[in-house]
Amino acid sequence: MAHGTNDDNLTDSAGTPWAGRTLTAQPFPGDDGSADPALIAALATGDLVAITRAWAPTRAMVPIVAVLGDDGADLVASQGDKSADMALVTLVGDDEARVLPVFTSVEALQTWNPRARPVPVEAARAAQAAVVEECPRIVIDPAGAAVELPRPAVWAVAQGRDWLPPAQDPELLAGIAALVRAVPEVRAHRCEPDGEAGLVVVLGLPPGLDREQLRATTGRIGELLLTDQVVTERTESVRLAVRSV
Repeated sequence: MAHGTNDDNLTDSAGTPWAGRTLTAQPFPGDDGSADPALIAALATGDLVAITRAWAPTRAMVPIVAVLGDDGADLVASQGDKSADMALVTLVGDDEARVLPVFTSVEALQTWNPRARPVPVEAARAAQAAVVEECPRIVIDPAGAAVELPRPAVWAVAQGRDWLPPAQDPELLAGIAALVRAVPEVRAHRCEPDGEAGLVVVLGLPPGLDREQLRATTGRIGELLLTDQVVTERTESVRLAVRSV
């Protein structure tokens, strides 16, 4: 739409010109802020794979809140663009890692914090925000179901791919097998689950290796695993175990 000279001089309440701005369509037309029934059903199961799959295609509500202004006064959203500075909310988990809270509905968010403003986004964008904000995990409805998605699940949603626990991920297991085959001392190996998103790699080594040889072999494998992008993205932790074959 063409603008006249007078329109080009218009500004918002903060004095920023409207000229040159691009307005985008509402990404969720008709959204009444309620929760997705399939996601609610998945949350009730407690199955992280089912929950991640159900959450990935949904609209999520992320909370933003007013932060302190330059004068130290607590700013609220109603003050508008002139002074309010809004920030994405993150939490600190029991392990002191940052966690991004997301919500299935406006009601769930307001139950948690009635002062927070709900911002609707695609789940993938919420996951991408968690990665950018260095939040290893996402918690869905912290005042309700309080289901935490581990870092590998968050990364999977952010990248638009399906998530499986590490011990069930065929691409990951194939990659680990290729890495292990590069170390001739390893006669066999197997991968076992370690919690929801961790992995134990059990190495079959020949008997009779002395301590120095054992340390060199496991150190080499550990280095290969820790520097492999697929392994680091798709596991929360990797431990090595050794047995004689």
